[in-house]
Amino acid sequence: MTGTTSLLHTPCLTNLRGRQGLFPATHCIKLVAYSGESKSVQYTYRTCSRDEGDDNGITRASHCGFIKLDWINQHRRFRGCLNICDKDACNQANYHSISIWNIIFYLNLLLLLLCM
Repeated sequence: MTGTTSLLHTPCLTNLRGRQGLFPATHCIKLVAYSGESKSVQYTYRTCSRDEGDDNGITRASHCGFIKLDWINQHRRFRGCLNICDKDACNQANYHSISIWNIIFYLNLLLLLLCM
């Protein structure tokens, strides 16, 4: 997990406790965490789960706050969100970033067009 883009696999299959094999998932899970350094690194992990009606609650509530990613660093906390939803591809990446230079360029272009 080095902050690379995750691939969406469909159908997402998962294990059921006490059963052999894989079964269709009922929920999508996406974990996004940030390293918090000056050059922040974003870690994204996507998987799926099935609501088995028990008390673990993993498929019942999204959460944002401090997150421990033991597979990256056992002694460090990251800022992030755990997003859970129950529709196909409902937590896909949807981030748009625009630089200040793009904004300046488009504002100047708009001014130029208005002055014509």
